[in-house]
Amino acid sequence: MTANADAMVRPIVSKQFCSTSKTMFVVRKRPCAVNGGGFVVTDCRGNEVFRVEGCGPMLKHQAVVNDGEGKPILTVKRKVGVVEVFSFHKHWNGFVKDEIDGHEKPIFKVTASTLIFSEKNPIKVSLTNSSNTGKRAEYEIVGSFSERACGIYDDSDSIVAEVKVNDAIADVMGNMKNIYTVVVQPGIDQAFVFGLVAVLEKLSEEDS
Repeated sequence: MTANADAMVRPIVSKQFCSTSKTMFVVRKRPCAVNGGGFVVTDCRGNEVFRVEGCGPMLKHQAVVNDGEGKPILTVKRKVGVVEVFSFHKHWNGFVKDEIDGHEKPIFKVTASTLIFSEKNPIKVSLTNSSNTGKRAEYEIVGSFSERACGIYDDSDSIVAEVKVNDAIADVMGNMKNIYTVVVQPGIDQAFVFGLVAVLEKLSEEDS
């Protein structure tokens, strides 16, 4: 990458998952009988880019994001416990493995209200190693994931990724709930985005 390209890259999982161009991906959900469900992410050429395992009732508190070669790169886990049972919020954390000691290292936290998910009640995403000391989260997820119509926005209200239905793909491949697209803006960490999509799938399962 050039110096200008490096300046626009915003890695969270890894720089290797950041592209300098806007990219559209197709998400195809899998039956729960296959590795606990999950989904496969392909690019416009049909190449598998990510595979998420565990988005099903057998592994309801976690999901693993693998790269196109099947290597685990990110794990999302729901925080569970007595306090969580009585809380008005659900908390999910994203972890990567430390390259030196192999221990899991938290990189982001997702906070979702147990109340109705709407534009008035967005899901908040905070980065673990952040210099942001304000009350506002670094990212917010706004819209309706169940309708496959929501966006991920940064703290300057710029959209970084969007979940939506592509009518042409839906007409050919079927149910919009099982086939949808995710458009990721330039410089955004695509693995991070699909970690958030995995959390959204989990929240959707809980509400269904």
